[in-house]
Amino acid sequence: AATGWHTHGVPVFGYMLDGELTVDYGDKGNRVYRAGEALLEAIQVAHNGRNTGSDPMRILAVFMGVEGSSISVPVEP
Repeated sequence: AATGWHTHGVPVFGYMLDGELTVDYGDKGNRVYRAGEALLEAIQVAHNGRNTGSDPMRILAVFMGVEGSSISVPVEP
């Protein structure tokens, strides 16, 4: 499964609960996160996250925005 290409307009903190997540930043490269690791999502940078492990992936995501703000906006790769 994959998130689809998108951007964030607010800071996003994530903590990998299970599995493996690979985030593709296009020409900026890929980053792999595994269970027990934390991550900060890029703001206003297009990216696509996908489960690259053999097991289900779970992530705890905390969006640090304000009520009414868009937390994720789909974009073309």
